[in-house]
Amino acid sequence: MLRSFLSTFVEYTTDVFPYFLLASLIGAILQSLGGARLVSGRLVNSRYAPLFTAGVGAVVPLCSCSMIPVARTINSFSRRSYAPVLSFLITAPVLSPLVILLTFGVFGLEITLLRVLYVLLFALTLSVAVHFLFPKREILPLIQGGFQEERGKLETFLRSFRDLFLSTGKYVLLGLLIASLIKVLVPEELIASFASHFLSYPLIALLSVPIYVCSGEEVPIARSLHELGLTHGQALTFMLASTGICVPTVVALLNFLPRQIVFLYGASWFLVSLLAGFLTDAFLN
Repeated sequence: MLRSFLSTFVEYTTDVFPYFLLASLIGAILQSLGGARLVSGRLVNSRYAPLFTAGVGAVVPLCSCSMIPVARTINSFSRRSYAPVLSFLITAPVLSPLVILLTFGVFGLEITLLRVLYVLLFALTLSVAVHFLFPKREILPLIQGGFQEERGKLETFLRSFRDLFLSTGKYVLLGLLIASLIKVLVPEELIASFASHFLSYPLIALLSVPIYVCSGEEVPIARSLHELGLTHGQALTFMLASTGICVPTVVALLNFLPRQIVFLYGASWFLVSLLAGFLTDAFLN
């Protein structure tokens, strides 16, 4: 069993590491070029602000916890609508250069494109709905420390690369270890029987919420579950639900967003994750 575990761990690590290294480099470059200029009152209050903030969430490497200060900054600058911050909150934990490259390396182009498409459509749809359903009273901007202070680009790049590689890398490494253990210890027939259950998609989404994993960690775990019998769509449901719905993050959002919006955010994530998995399997079949 130990030999099988080590063999699986080496195989997964060899497959994932080049994409993780490349993603860390891209993330560091984006941070060194962007900085605090990514958020400004003018951009956040434009007509296309939800599209802009969704893009920011998709390119800036952040997890569910580290995105909170940035989200508060966006919400503070957005004087008339909650739409920009909602759009950012949806894309930030589940889309980043790291996640996109890891998903591509493990699951291929189709699943990667579907993951990006589902999340962007979800972000824009919910943000537009929130804009009309929950009008916002105008407030004065409150500057938050969500981005790094301005410093030399090379220094910012090196520091960002180190932080991304080490802080995110430990979670990816943990994901690889968990994935290897699942592949070795969990009976294949158990996962196969679970995958064939007609309630598998909502069950996977429901079980994924309390086992929140950091951004990037979910990809190797989903790979092992897929190899044991989960479909591509069910693996995608796990990836979206386990990273999109973080209970501590949802609680933290109550500090600066109306509770109706926070509830809608969490409930919508649950529904979208299971629908994304179901539609993916229907599409691929």
